[in-house]
Amino acid sequence: MTLTRRRFLTGAAALGATALGTTACTSPTTANPGKITLWYSTNGLSEKVLGEAVRRFPAQNLTPSKVSGELNRRLLAALSGEAYLPDITMLGDGISTYFSATDRFADLTALGARQDESRYLPWKWQAGRSPDGFQLGFPIDTGPAALYYRHDLFAEAGLPSEPDAVAAALSSWDDYFEFAKRVKEKLPGRYLITDTKMVFTYSLAQEKQKYLDRQNRYLDDQSQVRRAWDRAVKAFQLGLTAGYAGSAAGEGVDRRAAWTNGKEVAFVNASWITGNLKQSAPGTSGQWHVCQAPGGPGNQGGSFLAITKYCPDPQGAYDVVKWLMSPENQASTYLELGLFPSSPAVYSDPKVLAPEEFFGGQATIGVFGEIAEKVQPVYFSPWDITISDTYTDELTNVEAAGKDPDQAWQDARTAVERLLRRQGVLA
Repeated sequence: MTLTRRRFLTGAAALGATALGTTACTSPTTANPGKITLWYSTNGLSEKVLGEAVRRFPAQNLTPSKVSGELNRRLLAALSGEAYLPDITMLGDGISTYFSATDRFADLTALGARQDESRYLPWKWQAGRSPDGFQLGFPIDTGPAALYYRHDLFAEAGLPSEPDAVAAALSSWDDYFEFAKRVKEKLPGRYLITDTKMVFTYSLAQEKQKYLDRQNRYLDDQSQVRRAWDRAVKAFQLGLTAGYAGSAAGEGVDRRAAWTNGKEVAFVNASWITGNLKQSAPGTSGQWHVCQAPGGPGNQGGSFLAITKYCPDPQGAYDVVKWLMSPENQASTYLELGLFPSSPAVYSDPKVLAPEEFFGGQATIGVFGEIAEKVQPVYFSPWDITISDTYTDELTNVEAAGKDPDQAWQDARTAVERLLRRQGVLA
């Protein structure tokens, strides 16, 4: 059973009643009547590019509005009450949540998107299209995953340290685990694996399927999930994880200290972690490199822009969206915010190919770009975030609380199936 429009709106209704405090009949439908309002999250779009867009499109009277707090929650509330809605809005990688409510949005194909599709990564463009062919989202960024490692410490230990050599030595997850053992022997107290969540998340990101298919049918064969689970458990049982279970990447004080003092000499993460790494460990500038991740290409995260049906000038709004997401502006945004471009044309733009001091003179966009172009299309369902959290919470129980891995697996499966039954996906 698919997520229906009724179920979508019912789920949003409670949010709408609280957040709006009013009804559509006494409120303006759009947030700023007479203007094209664009909702975006902090660091979701370039402030410089937005400022230029305001000047470039005076007829549209563009009004960017940075949303404090969770944008998705506010959007659901506005859609539920049909009041104070944006004309253009950011949507995250959970865009499929809105596929059951496409009558609330403009089909970008009708506005000329088909002519622009070829400029963007095929798998990313497809992720913004509903199963029935409605083009809801225009790609903003992606999150290709790579291996970040301390070049200086690898060299100190007499291990491969140049990107191509490291990638060759760590081509599979089993290779990665064996390499991690060698690092622990040569550099006691150092780790290459953050926690079980890292292994599970980025292993699953390399698979062709996750939890459900594009018709929101639960995949009975969850072997790809079990494969990622077993790898995560193996890393822990081999004593290779750094012990940061439950700590958000780049946010925990201990994790940031580990980047600075060299305790964590490598980790797999998406391109967007670059900003956190630079801010958290500025003293390690020049000592990091990146290369292909073990196990192959994968993606984690990335956003879209969508136009709501309430926009008085959808074609004008599309012109704004198209310009904001042009390869030229994606290059500028990458340099300003580190949002990895969804347009491959950026990967060869001279502006982004300059040597990066923090990464020892390496131009990392070449690594990330090669990964992004090899990512396999995979469906991200409305429940994927909750399902993934269920599995990683149980892995944390294994890693931090000593829970039996087989029992944790069964408990995770039971919780996931219970969730999907409540949602009508499973009978």
